[in-house]
Amino acid sequence: MTKTRSNVVTDFVAPITVLVIICVVMSALLALTNNATAPIIAAAEEKANTEARMEVMSAADGFEKVEAQGLPDAVKEVYQATNGAGYVFSLTTTGYGGKNTLKLAIGIDADGKLTGVKVLSHKETPGLGSKITTDAGFYGQFPGLDAAGASAADTISGATFSSNYYKAAIADAFAAFELVKG
Repeated sequence: MTKTRSNVVTDFVAPITVLVIICVVMSALLALTNNATAPIIAAAEEKANTEARMEVMSAADGFEKVEAQGLPDAVKEVYQATNGAGYVFSLTTTGYGGKNTLKLAIGIDADGKLTGVKVLSHKETPGLGSKITTDAGFYGQFPGLDAAGASAADTISGATFSSNYYKAAIADAFAAFELVKG
């Protein structure tokens, strides 16, 4: 009878215990790795965001974060150029890939004209919706446009949803611009 009991322990309890210990050790190692790399990732992300702001508003000499109430939900951050050149809006909005899958930086100068739009990340359909980042005829038509011109801009044939999400994000940036300018 004791022989059967020891087989149960060695056959079932010991392997389960070993797997639990392995899982606990691996989880602890992953947590330590995450804690060690989180500041590095955050710094790299902030550097990329700063570069994107400078890319969409090259006339700026620096940026200050602006706190405002009542902004559209898609607008996550607003930065004002320290030399008064305009504003840069960081947006995270719905794309064809789903909710919060399209991230953009949009620059609007003090006169209410787009200075640039940069897609920071997206989950649009490769080769079709992703043309919002590669089709210079599409994204290149926006600099210099005001709110009315941007809403009337052409879409990409076959990628109408992605184009319209892009244009909706620009409309949100113009709505935020109206709230923060002046």
